[in-house]
Amino acid sequence: MVPELTLPQVDGYDPESQRSVAFLAAALDDQLRRLKESVDGLFTADLEWQQEPGRNTIGMLLAHIAVAEAWWMQAGAKGIHERDEVNRIVQGVIGIQAHEDGLPLPEDGAHPEVLRNKTLADYLSMIDRARMATHVVLRGWSDKELDARIQIKDRSVSKGWILYHVLEHMVAHYGQILLLKRLVRAGI
Repeated sequence: MVPELTLPQVDGYDPESQRSVAFLAAALDDQLRRLKESVDGLFTADLEWQQEPGRNTIGMLLAHIAVAEAWWMQAGAKGIHERDEVNRIVQGVIGIQAHEDGLPLPEDGAHPEVLRNKTLADYLSMIDRARMATHVVLRGWSDKELDARIQIKDRSVSKGWILYHVLEHMVAHYGQILLLKRLVRAGI
């Protein structure tokens, strides 16, 4: 018997007017579930391990996933791009400002001091808070609104693109995290 694979639905979405929004919200949650399973058991030293100066750490990437989601969904999707306002919004959602994830890291950069000694639970809490706030925003979007345009500085993006970008951004960094985890475990 072949197992039946389905994407678990997220509560609070209307299957009639939010079919696409709900599908992408479920995809976000499924990727977060997978990410949590993959990083389970990592210690603070693992999260701060850096192959060499200027290289990202797992902790930085986890923080960056939270920052990017909070930024795009809480500020970008509303056309907010002024730096101080974005930092206030992101910090209000996840507890750190948008630039405090350390990315992009300078060539000689190290794990950011603001992230020093954070545990896996701390990082996952940031992502969970960003995700809860994302669901609040998405529950207010209908599929018809996905084509609506948002002006962010000199760019015009659709709400659908923002939602897609939050998903693909998370998945790309999830892949980097998996690679770093292998390097940490190998002691390279």
